[in-house]
Amino acid sequence: MRRRLALLLLGLALGAGCKREDPPAEATSAADPDPLPALRAYEAERRAATDFAALPPSDATFGADPYALAALPGGERFVALLRGRDAIVVLDASMRELARLPAPASPSGLAVTPDGRSVFVVGERDAGVRWFEIQETAPYLARRYDDLVTSTRGLRDVAAGPEGAVYAIEEDKGRLFTLWPNVPNTQGEVATIGGGPIHVERVGSFVVIDALHAHALVIRPVDETGRVLEAGEARIVHDGPIWGFSAVPDGEGLFVLAGGVEDRPLDRKGGFFGYIDSFVFLYRVERGAARLLSAVNVGELGVVTPKALDLAKEKDGTLAALVTGYGGEASARLVFDASGKTLAIPAKTSPTVPGIRDLVTLPGGGFVGANPLLDAFVLVRPDEPRETIVPVVDRGGPAPPSPEARLGEALFFTTLMAPENGTEDAHSRFTCETCHFEGYVDGRIHHTGRGEVRVVTKPLVGLFNNRPHFSRALDPDLSSVAHAEFRVAGAGSGHSPWFSLDARTHPVLAALGRSEAEVIEPLALRRALMTFLMGFSHRQNPTTVRRTSFSELEHEGAKLFEARCEGCHEARLSADEKGSRVPFDRWESLIFTPAGPIVWGSNEYRKTGVVPYVHERGARVPSLRRLGKKRPYLTSGAAKDLADLLTRARWAADGVFFHDGASEGASGLEAREREALRAFLELL
Repeated sequence: MRRRLALLLLGLALGAGCKREDPPAEATSAADPDPLPALRAYEAERRAATDFAALPPSDATFGADPYALAALPGGERFVALLRGRDAIVVLDASMRELARLPAPASPSGLAVTPDGRSVFVVGERDAGVRWFEIQETAPYLARRYDDLVTSTRGLRDVAAGPEGAVYAIEEDKGRLFTLWPNVPNTQGEVATIGGGPIHVERVGSFVVIDALHAHALVIRPVDETGRVLEAGEARIVHDGPIWGFSAVPDGEGLFVLAGGVEDRPLDRKGGFFGYIDSFVFLYRVERGAARLLSAVNVGELGVVTPKALDLAKEKDGTLAALVTGYGGEASARLVFDASGKTLAIPAKTSPTVPGIRDLVTLPGGGFVGANPLLDAFVLVRPDEPRETIVPVVDRGGPAPPSPEARLGEALFFTTLMAPENGTEDAHSRFTCETCHFEGYVDGRIHHTGRGEVRVVTKPLVGLFNNRPHFSRALDPDLSSVAHAEFRVAGAGSGHSPWFSLDARTHPVLAALGRSEAEVIEPLALRRALMTFLMGFSHRQNPTTVRRTSFSELEHEGAKLFEARCEGCHEARLSADEKGSRVPFDRWESLIFTPAGPIVWGSNEYRKTGVVPYVHERGARVPSLRRLGKKRPYLTSGAAKDLADLLTRARWAADGVFFHDGASEGASGLEAREREALRAFLELL
């Protein structure tokens, strides 16, 4: 039993092919029970009751998800997006809902125009930019039916400039759309930014874009009409992802505050995740160049995964920064001198619930925030010791997540899984999202600590029917994942992973409905994480929305995939169940459901030339679901996009397939075949 438990404790790290180190002495105890029998019984019960063909996408089951927030003119009302309810809401100063209107599907981007007359909204599962006019009386917004048209679905964010220009970004193909809604017969413009852009703002005479997978902020100047100019571009590029930013004009340039992971390679040599603390970086951008002025480890202050930040110029010339953490239990106020080079005043921290994704500062101090983790809005006033949490009132929507699933979500997205982690030397405070943005990837290719093996991060979405887990596939089920994750998250902290939590120490638990008298035991914590992961399914693919059938090119690609690829990437509903494989004539109907449930993977290993291999038998055949969220491709990250991936595919004379590194003379795909296969893969 002890030998089996030791092997199982080699478990999950936060990415593909991560090293399973021998557990440190403090991580195990003869008194710690083996939780796996109980967890596996629970997992078997849940799997037996689950129809994987009908497992709903998580955006339909994880609550209202208040995702973006902005102030309306006058400062007495706000607008916000409920990503999980496809709605835009108007709120009063106490964050109580005044009105609710339909928004684009899965709304994620919101902009109030500088003249205070309009609101623009984009959604990931819709095309175009929806246009609302602001009114003084209820419902305070009125939809205009001359929406701004773009050529694509999957828009992620939107911004507006004073000249009337509107800027929308598309994550999948990395494009920036510039539109002029008030100028008749004006053609919009499209520019390729690349790198999976997730956020855009218009600041002074610049457009600033956060390209998540490129680990970059892209700053481009605009002309007097609002047109974005490539000439004069500046890029702030880090080793890891940037999750949020705030910027203020300064003369002919900008001050830019970026919130992201520590700007240095992830280090696994110590047997733990080294150098992945949360930082904010202050830059001065001017004339196409960015100069770093200050870097502050806000993880030391308890601020983890900062997504919502605010940078402001004070009357005395100093720069004041408000930094909140989606994963930590604190916010911080930093003050920089006029040069931006040093902290003028020591940082001031305040206890703040985690989960704040967007914020608006208030006159006189304080702020309001949108909090998807708690499905609530948060109101922070400077004269009150704690924030006020205002839950979204769900009106006839799907049933909210269970208390157990909500706890599991908090374990995933906050530091609760390893609350004793420190920040000394290489040690870091982090969450799963540090490497898995919104459950997907961070675009990193990092050393595993095993020789020369370098790997990309794998998504932690869609695990329930995709076992065994990760490229080395050392976790046979979610029971092993959940148990091992606690050990790996706290490795090197000197504290046992077998611990309990209570709301007196962590107030976010009370916000999740836990009684202060309730102690959550270690087994219950692991079960809660499993429950969350069971429901953490892929969001609907934007390319399949409101569609029921293949185009001619997509059908051609499907037939090619059946002949060339499906022998490994099988059309299974559960990766480790051969009997779940569905025939070709069912592919179309399943692909065009909201869940798009086919895994397109298996539990087998293959050697396809992607070296060095992460396992002695190669790598586990990965799932191809939602490829647009997984860049770069191949276990090594060698293929930067789908075009690159398909160009590398080769077949030797004896029929052996290579994803990479094929010998000279091997045959590849023709141009038309690559085009058709890409069209099909983009549906998955």
